[in-house]
Amino acid sequence: MLIDTHGRVATDLRANHPVRALAAVHRVGELTVGDMAVVVAVACPHRGDAFAACRQLIDDLKREAPIWKHQKFSDGTEEWVGA
Repeated sequence: MLIDTHGRVATDLRANHPVRALAAVHRVGELTVGDMAVVVAVACPHRGDAFAACRQLIDDLKREAPIWKHQKFSDGTEEWVGA
């Protein structure tokens, strides 16, 4: 997943935190409420740095990555978010 925009996000993350490894996965397809849509993981020498890097990674991905959602509501209406 870390290509194009994601590569820049990973580079910025490494510039701000002592990251040794990172991963980010975004699910596609139909999900229900409560399903995990995004998982991020970061390895750093110290736990506090890893937590801070994870926070930055998910925030940056949500802001920078071209992710769209097609939401369907119980009343039959639907909308695209982020498109």
